[in-house]
Amino acid sequence: MYSLTRFFRKRAGDTDIFCLQEVCNSPQAVVDQRHPDEHVHGPLFDKISAELKGFEGSFAYFDDDPNRMSLAMFARQDVPLKTIEDFIVYRPAQPKETGSAVFSARKLQYITLDLNGREVLIANYHGLWNNGPKTDTPERIDQSKRIKQFLDGFDGPKILCGDFNLLPETESLQILEKGMRNLVKDYKIQSTRTPLYRHYENPSEPNFADYILVSPDVKVKRFEVLSDMVSDHAALFLEFNY
Repeated sequence: MYSLTRFFRKRAGDTDIFCLQEVCNSPQAVVDQRHPDEHVHGPLFDKISAELKGFEGSFAYFDDDPNRMSLAMFARQDVPLKTIEDFIVYRPAQPKETGSAVFSARKLQYITLDLNGREVLIANYHGLWNNGPKTDTPERIDQSKRIKQFLDGFDGPKILCGDFNLLPETESLQILEKGMRNLVKDYKIQSTRTPLYRHYENPSEPNFADYILVSPDVKVKRFEVLSDMVSDHAALFLEFNY
């Protein structure tokens, strides 16, 4: 937890928006019951909120289970924020969140900004995990189609980021890439994982999961995989104009 809070202290000064996945916002007793053999911090959203003074935080609650892990976004208070919304893109027939097996509904969380009179969309996404390879499944393809339909309905610069749980060659990712730039591919990024990933040294386990996609009208000023080691996923940084 110290490494995570130190990360926000270090990065808050040059970051306007943080997009986070796998965030809890629940009592510690509930999390301990669900994840008895893991070190999961229950009131994580509150912890980050206390650290990010001057930011407005939003947690994507699930109505049927407010204690479920979900997405969170933090926007600097002087950012011209218009809306913060979310919606479900996948719901399993039998959800499960016990131990390390998390087969749960998935949401897309997004904000719209008014930048000099033009709306800009930034969407935060954590794709379905099925305790197997990050390859195509009917559920993942359906997920991507739902997200793509939403993105295509927005007329303006747009950014989609997060842990997609997809390999670069999947059809599920290609659906999302249509009409968008995949910065991980464009910049020839070799890994979006850190040495904390349990398969990091295994050449048969590709170190890809996280992406940032941008529409053609987004002008990338800086994109990089940050070296901070606070998760088994590396943090991705984007500075843009439009």
